[in-house]
Amino acid sequence: KNIKHNIGQIYLIDSTTISLCLSKYLWATFRKTKAGIKLHLRLKFFKNNVLPDEAVITPAKPADKTQMDALVVEEKDAINVFDRGYVDYEKFDIYCEKGIRFVTRLKSNAKIQVVKELTVKDETIEKDHIVYLGTKGINRMKHPLRIIKTHDTEGKPIIILTNDFKLTAREISDIYRYRWQIELFFKWLKQHCQIKHFYGLSQQAVENQVFYSINNSLFINAA
Repeated sequence: KNIKHNIGQIYLIDSTTISLCLSKYLWATFRKTKAGIKLHLRLKFFKNNVLPDEAVITPAKPADKTQMDALVVEEKDAINVFDRGYVDYEKFDIYCEKGIRFVTRLKSNAKIQVVKELTVKDETIEKDHIVYLGTKGINRMKHPLRIIKTHDTEGKPIIILTNDFKLTAREISDIYRYRWQIELFFKWLKQHCQIKHFYGLSQQAVENQVFYSINNSLFINAA
């Protein structure tokens, strides 16, 4: 691996939607013909394994970034890894001020001003730039960020965004690739734990069953 041992603790953040029958779960209205809840999850990544670290359950409709305060870890040695659904320039400025590190993916319509091109020493990295995001006078960020252009496992271009200027571009890209572990965890959770068929109809009953499944996975993955 290209990751140093002293980079700090990696936390993976994402959400998954769990569909429900609208006629039975009226409190979980999602769309006109659908009901559902959203499980917002933070996983702690270590030694190529993950363990649930924090979970929040909400109705399915609110955007992922509404739960950033509950899930983002503020410790200095933490690196928060999340996808484009959590892009929030105001939050990013706050994270920069507080020294909260993050690695995410840049939205395709982002307005970028490149202020410095960094030297690229790894053949897997196409670009490594220091930039300002946003439109001046509208949503321009106060703090500079770093964008790294590389490719995913299928060879498709991917632009990674971070406020970490110390790690190498290769290390940042490898850290972002670990985000896939939370997708695999959601898949495993839905296949092996009781969150497809619920025994109760109330909001509390559904939430209790989901939390029980997460706790159960904690013991299974730790074994």
